[in-house]
Amino acid sequence: MLAAAMVCAATGRLGAVRAAEPPSAYLSEDFEAGIGPLWQERGFPSIERRNRFSLGTDPDGNRYLKVESDDSYSGKGVYLALSPERCPEISWRWRVADVIASADLSRKEGDDAAAKVYVVFAGPSWWNPLDTRLLVYVWDNAVPAGAVLPNAWMPEKARMIVLESGRERAGQWVAERVDVARDFARAFPGTTAGQIQGVAFLADTDNTHTRAEAGIDDVVIRCRGSEEAPPR
Repeated sequence: MLAAAMVCAATGRLGAVRAAEPPSAYLSEDFEAGIGPLWQERGFPSIERRNRFSLGTDPDGNRYLKVESDDSYSGKGVYLALSPERCPEISWRWRVADVIASADLSRKEGDDAAAKVYVVFAGPSWWNPLDTRLLVYVWDNAVPAGAVLPNAWMPEKARMIVLESGRERAGQWVAERVDVARDFARAFPGTTAGQIQGVAFLADTDNTHTRAEAGIDDVVIRCRGSEEAPPR
């Protein structure tokens, strides 16, 4: 759902990577200077209630992107135009206040999570900009970490990849590092990954009619070689 809104609003394309080199930081965001204009909010037209995003501050002064979700749905994301082969690595820290006990990723009525990270890829249809593919990294309540599941709403186009499960580490910052090219190949076997069009962070509570609070920090996208233009 968020993918469609992101693709409709995306403008411009970035230059190609010049040379194959060890990955270096293409985008690095720690939110210490606030939530910049690079981070744009998008929802879905049929879901009226949106999440509340703000700049959170820890007792030690660390700042992060905070989301509060109350029977609502929307994400904060960055529009991109990157090759998944040349820019495969994304890392971040995230934290949830608690998991959503009633969530169930196998059903439309339970397709919620306290924290999700969307990676949006261009789809195989060159004439339809909404024909996207999605990897959705999830902090779930029960599905074991490492599981890959079809999305209940878009089983052909989206895959849920569970990175964290349960409430054991709720309230703690947890570091993640993913290889989106490798994960795409595992999630969509036999399909070539299109260009990375965006990355977004959200909490999702509109199906279970619950509440959730989460944060994300230290978001880094790494590319092999340098890009000609920054994300915008």
